[in-house]
Amino acid sequence: MVTASSIHRLSHAVDVIENQSQQGRPFKVVQVSRGYHQDPDAALHCHYAAHPEDRGADVVIFRFYDDVGAADDDCGAPTGPACGTS
Repeated sequence: MVTASSIHRLSHAVDVIENQSQQGRPFKVVQVSRGYHQDPDAALHCHYAAHPEDRGADVVIFRFYDDVGAADDDCGAPTGPACGTS
């Protein structure tokens, strides 16, 4: 029979293991360019298509550009219907 005490001990053990496994992992921040009227999910999809190593980032920062002009995207994201540009 499982008691509240054993559940608490198990939960604590899982937390300790999780904290130990994340200590060596660096905090990853990614910048994604997107237009003001572009869907954020589409911008992320476009960025991840060009940079699959950025998947799983802890923080995503959107760098906005004017929809009328071209993006000064130094990450080299592809263009096309999937990225909201033609």
